[in-house]
Amino acid sequence: MGAPIGESRSNVTIEAMKEVAKDNKAEQNAEKISSKLAFKASLEEAINPFAAKVKQKRKDKSKLKHRIQKMLQMKDKAGKKVEMKKKMQDTADQFQRRNPELKSKALLMLRDKIKPDDTAEDILRKLREFYPDVSLSDEALEFLLETTDNGELARQVLLAKEKLNKENGTEIIAGRNVTIQARQASESGLGTPTSMRDMYRDVVTNPRDPNELFKELSEKYAFKDLKKVADFLLHSLGADMKSKGPSIPRGELHRLIAETRSLQSILGVYRFFKGRMRLLTSLFNKNGIKLPANLTFEKLAKEFMQLAADRYPSSDKAMVTAGRLGIEKWILAKIFVLSQMRDAVREVAMAQIFKTIQRRDETYLALLEALEDLEDALEEEEDEKER
Repeated sequence: MGAPIGESRSNVTIEAMKEVAKDNKAEQNAEKISSKLAFKASLEEAINPFAAKVKQKRKDKSKLKHRIQKMLQMKDKAGKKVEMKKKMQDTADQFQRRNPELKSKALLMLRDKIKPDDTAEDILRKLREFYPDVSLSDEALEFLLETTDNGELARQVLLAKEKLNKENGTEIIAGRNVTIQARQASESGLGTPTSMRDMYRDVVTNPRDPNELFKELSEKYAFKDLKKVADFLLHSLGADMKSKGPSIPRGELHRLIAETRSLQSILGVYRFFKGRMRLLTSLFNKNGIKLPANLTFEKLAKEFMQLAADRYPSSDKAMVTAGRLGIEKWILAKIFVLSQMRDAVREVAMAQIFKTIQRRDETYLALLEALEDLEDALEEEEDEKER
C-alpha cells in the first residue's frame, strides 16, 4: 500500500522548502563574496588611491591607443585614395597632352563608368559611347590599362583591346598614322578630325578610280576646298607610308599616292573651266542668251569628267551633256560650251584624266562631230530665217 495522501503532500512541501533554503544560502554567499570584493576594492582605494588611479589610466590609455590606431588606419586609407586619384588625373592629363582629342575629363568620366565586374563586351560598349572613332577607342583602352590594378578587371580591359584590334586593326592603324594630318585638315575647316580620318580610312580600305573618287569628293566639298582635300589625302598617304607600321602594304600605298595625284590633275580641269567662264559669259551676252544659273564652272567640269570617263564616247552623248547644262534650246549656246570642252581635251593632263590615248582621241572626235552637227543645224536655222 502507498503512503497516505496527506503524508505524501507533506514530504513534497518539506523538500521544496529545503531547495528554497539552498537557493537563499547561495544568494547570501554570492552577496557576501561581492561585498567582500567591493570592500576590498574600496579598501585598496582608501589605503592606496594612487594604484587605483594608475589602473584606471591604463584602461583609458588602452582605449585611446585603439582609437588612434583606428584613426591612423582611416587616414592611411584616405591618403591612398587621394594618391590614386592624383595618379589617375596625372595619367589622364598625360594622354591629353599626347592627343588633344582625348580630353582628360572625358577619360576620367569613362574610368568612373567602368565597374569591377565589367566584361570585355561591357567595356567596349561603354567605350563606344565616348569614342566612336576606333583609333581614339584604342588609345582610351591604353589609358584604362594604365589606371587599372592587376586583376580580373585588368584582364577584361586587355581582352577588350585585343578584340577591338582584331576587328578593326587596319582602321585603327590608318587613323593613328594620320592623326596630325587629320587635325590640321580639321583646323582648315574641312571637318572634324574623326571625319577626316574616316575619309582616309575609306580611301585606304576601299580604293577606287580617281574619277569616281573625285566625283564623290566634289559632291561633298566646294571647289575652294577640293585642293585642301587632295593635299590632305596625299600628305596622309605619305605619313602612313613613312610610319613604323603602315596600315596597308607600302606597295599599295605607293599606288594610291600615284592615283591620288590624279585628283590634282582633275583640279586642273576645274581651273580650266573657271578660267573660261568670263569668255562664255561674254559670248552668251553678245548673242542675247541668258546664262543659265546652273551653268557654273563646277558643273562644266563635272560634266566634262563624266564624258572623259565614258568607255564609249559619242557625239550623241556629247549633246546630252550640253542638254544637262540647261542650254538645249539654243544651238549657239551648245556650240559655245562644247567648244570649251573640245579645248579642255587638248589642254588638261591627259595621263591623269584619260585612261588611254585612244580614249582621249575618241572623246575629242566625239566632241568634233557634235560641233559639226551643231554648225550644220545653225546654218539650216539661218537659211530658214532668210527665207
